[in-house]
This record gives sequence, structure tokens and C-alpha cells, in this order.
Amino acid sequence: MLFDRYIAEKQRKAFINLCTRNDSMRLAHEVLPTNCDAECDICYESPDIPEHRLDIYNLKGTTVGDTAFFLIHGGAFVYGYKELDKNFGMNLAVFSSIPVVNVNYHLLPVKSLAGILKDLCSAVDFIAKQRGINKFHLIGDSAGGYLAVMLACLLRSKSVRHDIGVFITSDVEVISVNSICGVYEGNTRKFPGYFFRKPASSDDGDIDIPEYIFDLRNIIRRTGLPRTCLITGDKDFLHSNNVRMRDFLIEQGIPVKFYNAISSETHSAEHVFAISDPAWQESHTALKLIIDNAVG
Repeated sequence: MLFDRYIAEKQRKAFINLCTRNDSMRLAHEVLPTNCDAECDICYESPDIPEHRLDIYNLKGTTVGDTAFFLIHGGAFVYGYKELDKNFGMNLAVFSSIPVVNVNYHLLPVKSLAGILKDLCSAVDFIAKQRGINKFHLIGDSAGGYLAVMLACLLRSKSVRHDIGVFITSDVEVISVNSICGVYEGNTRKFPGYFFRKPASSDDGDIDIPEYIFDLRNIIRRTGLPRTCLITGDKDFLHSNNVRMRDFLIEQGIPVKFYNAISSETHSAEHVFAISDPAWQESHTALKLIIDNAVG
């Protein structure tokens, strides 16, 4: 077990260093849409905690109603922040004319997976109560894709919320789920699944999660899903994981749209390509499919 932790911690640090270098270069050259209003760093729970902040993006000239996308960034559960998905989120708001809520949350291993889900449920509760948004199109990339599917299951099932120790008092509806190069299976012996469990030093009510959480197919059998969109690419290292999830959803009778982007001579359909390269035509196609899934 000590060896497992050593390996997981080594992989966590290496992953964060790699992502930090790549994302700093990407963000420095991003050009954000000018026809989108952005209300940033809204506190949804604790005002002095950066992880408890969210943004709301909205096409200029339109009003925020009762429906929004709820965007969850990726980063293997151990890295990331909402600004990584800001460009994508603003483009999604512009092209769909639907507001986008882009959310921060605690990362592993500071919190367990249950702690992350508590943050997301708290953000949903806040948006519903304070902004009147109670209908959601959940969307995430990579680990955020897992969290979008997981959050949909939580919001559809009081018993699952009880199992994980999360609560929501607002009456909300999940209309669609959308996952960009998502991960749907975990392993408690390997990174990042090793950190899903409650930290040994935790004394703030963070709890361990039930075994059925490690493979989302198990929980989906309990709760079902609304119409779902899965995006992947031919160079996505999670391509086969997305294909397996597509086939499973079809078997379960859940409406699913599936898009496998193909690399070109100038662009590679790698992991979360729609986030890292939103101007590419394949990314536009993915965006359109997500919007089509949302509006039905």
C-alpha cells in the first residue's frame, strides 16, 4: 500500500507539472469572444476559498433564464481551475445562446471524490437559489466528464446522494449530459483513483465513497441518464473508454450522440481537443453536437 501511494504521488506531481507548462502556453495565446458577458469569481459557498467560486457567461444582448450549461473542468481530479475552460465556455454560450456556469471545486487529495461532489452540489444549489437556474445541461472534459455523469446520477437519485453524503435542497432537473474525452472507470490502486478515498487526516465530514462509484456503468444502471453526448478523438488516449461507454448507454436504451474527431495534417484530435483547440473545425463540430444534444 505504501508503494501504491508513492507511485500515485509521483504520478500526481509529474502530471501537474506537465499540465502547468502546457496550459500556461495555451492560455497566454487565447483570444476570448468579445460578444460574451462574463461575470467572474462568484462565491457559491465559502468566500475565502478559491475553490468555491464560479463564472457565468452569457451572449451579449440576451437574458439569463432558468436553464444553463454547468461546465466542469478536467485535470485527472488533481489539477485544474475554471479558467482552463473559459474560452470554450464563452464560445459555448455564444453559439448556443444558453448561459454557461463554469465552476471551481476542490481537488484530490485535499478532498476525496465525495468532497469534490459536495462542492459541485453546493454550486448547483447556489445557482438554483440565488440565480433562479434550475434546469441544467451538465458538461465536462476528461475528469470533468466523469464528474458531469456522476453529478447527473446524484441529482437524479436521493439514495445515491445519501450513499455519498451529499445533499441538495433545490428542485433541479438535468436535461442533458455532455462529456468531452471523459474517463468513466477508476482503479483504487492506480493514479488518480488511488486518491478517490477519504484522506487519512480528514476530519471535516469527508467520507469514503461506495465501491459502485469506481465504474460509472454501475451507478448508471441504478439511476439512468438523460440524453447524453460523448466526444472523443482518434488520438484521445481515452478513446476506447468512450467507445465502451457509448456501447453501454446504447444497451441501456439511453439516447446517446457520439462523435469521434479525426486528426488532420495540421491538427491532432488528441485528449480534450475541443478545449485546447476550440478554433479547429472538428472542435466546432463537437460544439454543435453538444448544443444539438442540449436543445433536443
